[in-house]
Amino acid sequence: MFIRFTLLSLIASLSVTIARADNLAALRSKQCRDILQTSITHFYLPDCIDADFGGYLEVIDEHGTFISSEKFLTLQARQVWFFSKLANTYDTDREKTLAAAKSGYDFLRAHFFDPTNGGYFSKTDRDGTPTDRRKHVYPNAFVIYAFAEYHRATGDQEPLDRAMELFQTLEEHCHDKVNGGYHEFFSDDWQLITDPKESGYIGVPGTKTYNSHLHLLEAFTPLYLETHDPLVRSRLIEMLLINTCTVKLPDFPCNVDAWYSDWKLVDTDRNRRASYGHDVECVWLVLEAAEALGMKPNSLRSWAVALCDHAIERGFDTVNHGFFYTGPVGKPSDDRKKVWWTQSEALVAMLRMHALTGDEKYRTIFEQTFDFVQQHQIAPEGGWWATVNQDGSKIPGTARTSMWQGAYHNGRALLMCEQMLNGAASR
Repeated sequence: MFIRFTLLSLIASLSVTIARADNLAALRSKQCRDILQTSITHFYLPDCIDADFGGYLEVIDEHGTFISSEKFLTLQARQVWFFSKLANTYDTDREKTLAAAKSGYDFLRAHFFDPTNGGYFSKTDRDGTPTDRRKHVYPNAFVIYAFAEYHRATGDQEPLDRAMELFQTLEEHCHDKVNGGYHEFFSDDWQLITDPKESGYIGVPGTKTYNSHLHLLEAFTPLYLETHDPLVRSRLIEMLLINTCTVKLPDFPCNVDAWYSDWKLVDTDRNRRASYGHDVECVWLVLEAAEALGMKPNSLRSWAVALCDHAIERGFDTVNHGFFYTGPVGKPSDDRKKVWWTQSEALVAMLRMHALTGDEKYRTIFEQTFDFVQQHQIAPEGGWWATVNQDGSKIPGTARTSMWQGAYHNGRALLMCEQMLNGAASR
């Protein structure tokens, strides 16, 4: 009788615990939707749409009005992706979000695309006149990512054809047939730029970067899912291997950014640093890529735990919560500001790791990071503060949007977290 009573008590206690977890998941899911609408969707729409020339205005003035003198390929493509994803996710305001996505898609095709040599320029004036005709694989990867999602949103074949066209252009001009991976920075006629004194956007010219190859992995995943093209599959596998093995330091479970063309480490103190946001982002993007390829996520569990736990051990703020920005490998962080995109990627990664492992520490860190974002990273006026201090206090002059900061990182995080939390609450 005692054993039966104890067992019934344990079952009842477990049921209460599960019910509380489900209620919390449902609450967080609703909060994700609310924050998405108030701080991102309503902030960018319709004010960021350039009604005069198409595409998107990228910055705001001191009065909070969207303005731009130039347009940057990365931001323009990311906004196309977000508005397409929004249209794919919610029926409400679908017509408006599709129109927003179309504005950016049409501008990219009309003004950033190089009809002579292929690929997309880095920058244009507000009206679409190219101001930087050089080409980099990093922003071009976001064009593939955006066009694949725009295809999903519209059902039109043309955006997917344009994504495949760009993939083939990168294959022809950028893929390294000797060492694997992609050369990154080129003139408009695809002459490789290697002069380290040349101004750039991602990494030092002449190097290969973790950052670019992470986003190539990100772009090739939906492209493969939509096309099942064998060469896309081959390159996606290559990107998965590079992001899990090639850019990892042998002595530490973290990735670093800069590598020579033959994948030898750029061995400097400046490079031997962990980017906690990139590492947690890498975890969930690799798991998604593996699933797209038909692999079992559990086969990557040890790798994912090691990479994620290093970011937590070295980069998570146990006092104020949220993740620091960077730090020397194997040592505590020495750059403790809190950046919007790092927190965004951590939210997705922590839920993904909780689902993969069942370890409650990831769910706890998600909750603590979510609370930090709610309290400190979201601007009452709309948008998210790009950077705040370690304790969450505002840094004077910090931006709420910029050529690097649109609706992509935080918008994607809230969309994905809502979906994962809904799944947890309904189990």
